[in-house]
Amino acid sequence: MADIFDEINEDLKRDQMQNLWARYGKYVIVAVSVVVIGVGARQGYNVWQDRQATEAATIYHQALKADDTVTALTAQLDALSPGYAMLAQFRIAASQAENGDYAAAEASYLALSRSPDLAALYQEAALLLSVMNAPESRKIDELVGRLADLETRAGPWQSMALEQVAGLALRSGDRNAAMAKYETLAGLSDIPAGVRQRARQMLQILKG
Repeated sequence: MADIFDEINEDLKRDQMQNLWARYGKYVIVAVSVVVIGVGARQGYNVWQDRQATEAATIYHQALKADDTVTALTAQLDALSPGYAMLAQFRIAASQAENGDYAAAEASYLALSRSPDLAALYQEAALLLSVMNAPESRKIDELVGRLADLETRAGPWQSMALEQVAGLALRSGDRNAAMAKYETLAGLSDIPAGVRQRARQMLQILKG
């Protein structure tokens, strides 16, 4: 008797599974297909990313070998991945400064500092570089104003910003302002030893 009940239970289970499959099977197939396609697409996207990065690296390094780096990199910006495009823009600005075109270099760095595509860290670096590569004709007050936030906010660029502001104060003949900036710089705890040493040396010179 027990065997008969077991067979009946098995039949009921089999019928139930068949009914469930008939009702929901197509949805299961769709769900599995989506997962498979998703995994395949992700793998394909990773391969595509790797290929794009390799192509961007090749284009970037070939442009660096050109006689006119600025023109070569500018022409290839749209063909570069976002990371290499940012690197190329920084390289363009650096090349402009190396060629003595400080107005163009300053403008390029300022454009980078305002780019919404860049993380704050790189925007701040570009802002600092815009001051470091500005033409001598640029007003000192304007340059100091650009660095107002960087010199007062703890971060990777604070020490360099303070050093630049101190140097600008010396250019303007404001010895006391320069000393104040160097004292602040020398008192910072988390800065490179070389920067602190330069600040202390400048303080000794200015106080002597």
